[in-house]
Amino acid sequence: MSNRKRIDTSLDAQHEYICGTTGAGKSSHVKRVIDKAPRVAVFDPDDEYGDQPGFVRVTSARQFLDYLYRYPAGGLKIAFVSEGQDAFDFWGNAVFAWGRCVAVAEEIADVTTPAKAPPAWGRLLRRGRKRAIKVMAVTQRPAEADKTALSQAAVIRTGLLGRDADRVSVAREMNINPDELAGLVKLDWVAFKRSDLSVTKGNLTHQRETVVRAPVT
Repeated sequence: MSNRKRIDTSLDAQHEYICGTTGAGKSSHVKRVIDKAPRVAVFDPDDEYGDQPGFVRVTSARQFLDYLYRYPAGGLKIAFVSEGQDAFDFWGNAVFAWGRCVAVAEEIADVTTPAKAPPAWGRLLRRGRKRAIKVMAVTQRPAEADKTALSQAAVIRTGLLGRDADRVSVAREMNINPDELAGLVKLDWVAFKRSDLSVTKGNLTHQRETVVRAPVT
């Protein structure tokens, strides 16, 4: 699957980091983003994506690879329903080789730690941009998850977080006061854009957006 023609150092990093407690709207946001993407590969330990329109659901490494080989350049949306470190490492290596896709990793706190990112995941985050890979890292527990994903994200989006440690971890990277996140309720969100340091907030139900910090030009 690997193809050096996919490498393009001029591409901008578009990785997203999405966090929040159960029911905060993380998957709803991700599903809206990937709805129009032609190529999507999801690490799906809780089996949340297989029933989405246009998705193929697989449960074995062989099935996953067979599909990626079958669609080296064409459109494919695939959910790899598996869990554990070995499965996550396999998924990361396969997606990096496949390239040109949105790579969604659910529940990264279960397969990463705040220390150095696992090799396959770290490569996907640091070098995926050159292969036109947009990573969407999703977690309920940012304080316990890999910090490389948080620091590499072009956009950080958080919903309700129940623990002080999680709010502090995310607020530090967004350069806001953790109190800004303490008042969030279900389906509220706050988003930070690294390119211009802007911060916006809203609610998934009301579909309104408010500027908290204007873009820095």
